[in-house]
Amino acid sequence: MRRGILSGMQARHVQAGVGLLLLAVLAAACGSSGSKNEGPRDSGPSVVEDAGGDGGRPEDAGGTVSDAGPDGGVPEDAGTPEPDAGAPEDAGTLEDAGTPEPDGGVEPLACEKTHGVCAGARRAWVDGAYEAVCTGRSYGADYEEGAETRCDGLDNDCDGVTDPSIWSRVTSLETALGRVSSLKTDSGVFVSIGDNNRVLILRLSSELAIQGTASVSMPWIRTGAEAGLLQHAQLVRTEAGFALHYSTAALNGAAPLRAYLVPLDARGAPTPLPEGGLVEHLLLDRASDSGSTRVATSVAGDKVVVIWRSGSAQSPPMQVMGTVTDAQGQVLIAPKSLFTSEGNVTQKLANALWLRNGEILVGMSDERSGLTGDTVRLRRFDANLDPVGAERSFETSYEAMPLLLDLGSARGGPLASPVLVLRVSYAPDWTRQLQVVQNLFGGGGPEKWAEAPTTETVWYGALADEGVLRLGWLAEFKDHEAPPPGGDDWLGWNGRLWTLDEGQAAVDRSPDSEYLPLHRYAQWVLMEKLAPRRVGAMYMTTTPDGSSLDSVRYCTP
Repeated sequence: MRRGILSGMQARHVQAGVGLLLLAVLAAACGSSGSKNEGPRDSGPSVVEDAGGDGGRPEDAGGTVSDAGPDGGVPEDAGTPEPDAGAPEDAGTLEDAGTPEPDGGVEPLACEKTHGVCAGARRAWVDGAYEAVCTGRSYGADYEEGAETRCDGLDNDCDGVTDPSIWSRVTSLETALGRVSSLKTDSGVFVSIGDNNRVLILRLSSELAIQGTASVSMPWIRTGAEAGLLQHAQLVRTEAGFALHYSTAALNGAAPLRAYLVPLDARGAPTPLPEGGLVEHLLLDRASDSGSTRVATSVAGDKVVVIWRSGSAQSPPMQVMGTVTDAQGQVLIAPKSLFTSEGNVTQKLANALWLRNGEILVGMSDERSGLTGDTVRLRRFDANLDPVGAERSFETSYEAMPLLLDLGSARGGPLASPVLVLRVSYAPDWTRQLQVVQNLFGGGGPEKWAEAPTTETVWYGALADEGVLRLGWLAEFKDHEAPPPGGDDWLGWNGRLWTLDEGQAAVDRSPDSEYLPLHRYAQWVLMEKLAPRRVGAMYMTTTPDGSSLDSVRYCTP
């Protein structure tokens, strides 16, 4: 009888033991679901540890076999743990025991860089450890390793400078006397550099690094014709892509005057023909005229207006002439006189714009003898080259270098968007100024935008950037008492490169504190938009070792 009673008690004790064992197994399973990186911090006592191999002492597990005593106990007494001995809130939850902090619970150290977007950055937890050296994972998405490439108003490389300018040498130049122009297309930035026998065409990336070169040889090189002189070279857009316009005269600059248009492919190369020829279209052939030409293409790119000078003070009348052709050189409007000048003056061409309303705006200047000043003259013409409205004129100092630009639809209608840039110097202080005339057909007058000391000469370029006018210029001077470098009188000019964004102060974009070494004919600055809020300016420097095409890329406001 006693044996049977003991067997019943044993059975109840076995059931309680099995229940505790199951509870321990389940708790262990829950604990094993945490990260493999879990550590001892904040893990708390687990159920497995509380119900270990000693059968569970009362203070550890509360109600084990040994707690039941000889009176047999009851299951509910044996299976109810004490509140302070392994209850769920004390014995480890998923938050406390199963999921340790992913960074090991150690405060990350500060990163090496502390400026700009790196300010306050701490080391990121990567592959089970903090970064030994901080990278973009620590610094964030705005960080850039090395040189900055963004114009976002942030110090992305954390060097303490926000949106810095970037200088580079594009290439060496074979001549310092080249006739230059530039044009931005979907294929890159193209620069044309003309010497007496060819026009070299550089294809540059948006970082102004050379991607390729092509060239257009002059007719006397390709055909064996009588040698001539390259007068002008200019890249233009056409309906078929873009093209090179160039004009030539006799070796002494005399007649005949001829103008050509050479279609270029996406790499800037002309279309070759057998026996060294190439596809080009003759736009103008004037047996008795000389000098140079300027061209502008229509908005659609299917028409070309060509302007040139005819006559002189000794052989009047002095006229600025114009004609219109299609992109293949077929004459659409026969030559007409656009301006007539009288007296002891020299006519100088400015440039032409084909406006969005179909009109053509032409600029020129009458340079008076004795360096006494210029009269800058502007006039609009219709598609037939007949005058529209009254002529506008501005009395300026000598060699005003007038330049017309169309700022585009963002600046207003087709008669509101053109502007005129002038270079002037007036008594009594004779400081050099860059002036801009807006509202050309509504009475606008010259406004001073920038100035340079009397001892400096200003040579400028300009960019129309979606309604905003941007200027760049070299301010040059020469110490004529000092011996020229290498004994070359064309050298010894020094200067600084400046830029100005409309509504902002002028900025010195020279690469360092030293003056730029310049040639006497470093008389240009090319400007192109490279990306949103980034502009490139290109210019020429010269030493006794040769000339180079240099550049600066900078962010705009």
